[in-house]
Amino acid sequence: MINKLKIAASVALLLIWTLPANALSLEEAGVEKGEVEIQYEATYTDDNGEGAYEHEEEIEAQLGITNWLLLTVGIGFEEEEGERNFELSELEAEVQIELIDPEKNGFGLALFGGISREFSTEDDEKDEKEFAIGVIAEQSFDKWLVRGNLYYIGDLKNEEDEQFDGVQYAYQVRYQMTNSFGFGVEGYGTHKDFEDEDEENLNEHMVGPVFYYSTELEPRHEKASFKNNDDDDEDEEEGMELEAQFGVLFGTNDDTADVTFKWGLELDF
Repeated sequence: MINKLKIAASVALLLIWTLPANALSLEEAGVEKGEVEIQYEATYTDDNGEGAYEHEEEIEAQLGITNWLLLTVGIGFEEEEGERNFELSELEAEVQIELIDPEKNGFGLALFGGISREFSTEDDEKDEKEFAIGVIAEQSFDKWLVRGNLYYIGDLKNEEDEQFDGVQYAYQVRYQMTNSFGFGVEGYGTHKDFEDEDEENLNEHMVGPVFYYSTELEPRHEKASFKNNDDDDEDEEEGMELEAQFGVLFGTNDDTADVTFKWGLELDF
């Protein structure tokens, strides 16, 4: 476990300093004790070529504490427009509780809760604290996977005129073409209602194709299963796997940029 944590910390620091990118997050329902996962998710949005773009990076480190409890910490950076440097924009902490194991049932269900602190930047003077609670569900069959996230989001001790609440969602329909290559459609959306009459509603929705490529970085070997409800001493495969993804998302309403590029890396071990 100690070695895994050292590797996770090293990879996270490397990604933070080497990879630029507004992150769109899609959480999985499954939890495995002792598993460490490093996620890098990023987007680049150019607002219709008018020079107003969003360019951020986000790194998350996840650790399976038990077979049903997952803890996540994340950090985000934002690039100042017109410059090739980044400043700290967000810190977040999340917890996930698995209710139904997707590996055993094909269907998976989990509860999600998280808090985040968004720091003010030169382009945005607001310093916000947010929370989110919701559910994660997924269903797999043959080579297909359908996954969805739905959260309620709200303010946490912000100034009175900046109070908001709303919903956030993400979904994925994926087909695994080969052991390494997959193709899918992903969609993301957020709608926030502000109490301040001078603040416009944030109502962004986007959807588009995403390609996936996965590979094993070390030979797989067998280990005893950690699942509590296993009657037999079944074996599971353990190793290190890297998945890369790239997608193009298209805005579906006037409040959303026409095109958003999404890419990311995920390391499991």
